[in-house]
Amino acid sequence: MSPLRAGGPLGLVLAARVLALLCIGLTSVAVVVQVYERTRSSTQVGMVSLVLAAGLLLGFMAGGVLADRRDRKGLILIGSAWAVITFAVLAANAAADRPALWVVYLAGALFGFTEGVAETAMTAVLPSLVAEEHIPATGALVTVTTTLGAIAGPMLGGLLIAGPGLAVTFGVAAAGTAVTTLLLTRLGPMPPGGDESDALESASPDGASAEEADGGGARVGALASLREGFRFVGGNRVVSAVLVVDLCVAVLATPNALFPEMAEKRLSGGPELVGLLTTAPMIGAALASLTSGWTGRTRYHWRVLCAAIATWGVACLGFGLSPYLGLGLVFLAIGGVADTISEIMRRTLLMTHTPDALQGRVSSLWLAQAMTAPALGGVLAGLASSAVGPAAAVAGGGVACVLALAVVAVVYRQLWLETDQSEKGGNENDELGGRDNRDATAPA
Repeated sequence: MSPLRAGGPLGLVLAARVLALLCIGLTSVAVVVQVYERTRSSTQVGMVSLVLAAGLLLGFMAGGVLADRRDRKGLILIGSAWAVITFAVLAANAAADRPALWVVYLAGALFGFTEGVAETAMTAVLPSLVAEEHIPATGALVTVTTTLGAIAGPMLGGLLIAGPGLAVTFGVAAAGTAVTTLLLTRLGPMPPGGDESDALESASPDGASAEEADGGGARVGALASLREGFRFVGGNRVVSAVLVVDLCVAVLATPNALFPEMAEKRLSGGPELVGLLTTAPMIGAALASLTSGWTGRTRYHWRVLCAAIATWGVACLGFGLSPYLGLGLVFLAIGGVADTISEIMRRTLLMTHTPDALQGRVSSLWLAQAMTAPALGGVLAGLASSAVGPAAAVAGGGVACVLALAVVAVVYRQLWLETDQSEKGGNENDELGGRDNRDATAPA
């Protein structure tokens, strides 16, 4: 709780985040149920997630550059305000006599873009709200508030869908997001770090800044700025290792897209059971978050990250093989614990090893992967389910996750021999391209 005791706007940001994620949780369950009821296809559920992910990807790419150039508060407010409109449109569509599936797809794509911009700005601004020694605790607090918002969302969503229905569920999400927007207006200006212009200038051709070019110069400056972010990620072995290991778990072990099919075919349940399956990992995540003080004291962030991802893979295996609801929920809760510890480690490593001038772009690349790769994983899980059934698809994904993690751990084996403090000490020369030979040869 030390970052909150220090004062500042962090408390308001976290409160707004809880409410926003609560509303997104309501909507996510409602969309999954609506699409599955209309199509009876887990592949279609994965496809609508993929459309959302495509919008997120574009939003993250644009948001990464904008968050390092523009006031981050304005970007966050744009995303929140557009979410109100999106949820209201989904409510009106669900209330129609014949809800249109294309509306869900279009709304998802547009919402994904604005949410990508806003989430990138939010992630980029967090390290600047606290002192450096409070960054690990801030990462844990973000995870705690994320979990609290996400726990109630799916559970309440399942109850609302089974009771008043989809239209009311979307309407409640729209109203709650409107309150979130009002809370965010109380924040002061949040400009990017002061070194941003130097980073952009060094990344521009012939040393020219975006302001010195005319015509298409602004576009060239934006692309050069984005390339600077890619170059930093590719040259910093800590950041690149985090992104690679995150990609493995996101693509190979994503059981969420199969929850409706698992609930119906294996567990003989309905929408309320989908909400329960979605909530179970969040309960585990809450327990892990509330006991996460030790994560701010460990010096072996990479080792803990790998152990957490391995546990997630084993939990997916256990859930897929479990014939009973209670046992399956236990495995999902264990997975939630592992996923929370993993997220805290990822946030800590990325925030600690990225300079403020590049926070927006690095955050955009991480978020682009973290929120779009699971959508691809959902499509793959749906295809696997159509071939071998949902239970075998989930279990097989867990095994594949563990095997992929073993390969990544071997590739980045040197990180196992060093603490985070020694890694951090060698990172100062890597921030804006001055990488040593060891980093330059690291896998990207």
